[in-house]
Amino acid sequence: MKSIITITVFLFFMGLHSGRAQKSTVVDNFTTEQQKLVQQQRDLIKANREAFKASLTAEQLAILKDASLSKEQKQAALVLTFTTAQKNLLNESKENIKDLRRDFKNSLTTEQRQQIQEHNSNRIRETIKDSRLRDVKHR
Repeated sequence: MKSIITITVFLFFMGLHSGRAQKSTVVDNFTTEQQKLVQQQRDLIKANREAFKASLTAEQLAILKDASLSKEQKQAALVLTFTTAQKNLLNESKENIKDLRRDFKNSLTTEQRQQIQEHNSNRIRETIKDSRLRDVKHR
């Protein structure tokens, strides 16, 4: 019994380590320019998020803090209260991010695209596997 637990723990940590190794190889294969594009995208998302949060009214903040509402209910209630300026801010943000993503995708080589596709496939498989394990545990 003890050996089964030891093996299970060992395999779990090996899985974590190999998952981290796979994640790092995709990013490590980006050129300096591509890494800059990724960082620009992250910075833009962060700046847009902060600008949007700063534009929220007291009523909108109250909706976000309302613990009686589910995440979906909060989102639906919040969208109904958006001002034209807030809607424009969100639309501009989406367009800017689309442009950066398009620029990044256009900079990828065929090999990099294949690596990213493989990485995403592995991540999807792991997510499915994790959800199945959670389902088994809850039964």
